[in-house]
Amino acid sequence: METFTEWKKSEVSFDDNTNATIEYRIALVAKKGLGCHYELEVKNTSDQKLNIKMKSNYYDKLVKSHFGDEIKETLKPGKTVSGRFVGQGCKKEIGVAKTDYEHCIACDLTLSIYVTK
Repeated sequence: METFTEWKKSEVSFDDNTNATIEYRIALVAKKGLGCHYELEVKNTSDQKLNIKMKSNYYDKLVKSHFGDEIKETLKPGKTVSGRFVGQGCKKEIGVAKTDYEHCIACDLTLSIYVTK
């Protein structure tokens, strides 16, 4: 809880046969009510300006539907963007004792990063 993962490097290839690199990390920063709050950071480690789109997707068990958020940002070389994403509707299992951290990571939330020029 509240601790970022190590930075992970990813190489991106574009249709014009050029490449770029980004780094990213994530942290579960809080559990408030039925919401699990995550912080996602993306760093442009390439030498070119990149368009970054971060998207979340989760299934809310209470209203039985899929939801998500999206953040778009243009990043110059060496710059970082940070986004807060919330997964909601994570019901506790009856008779199962879990910490807030265990409860949140058992809930279905995906985060995706899209990179374009």
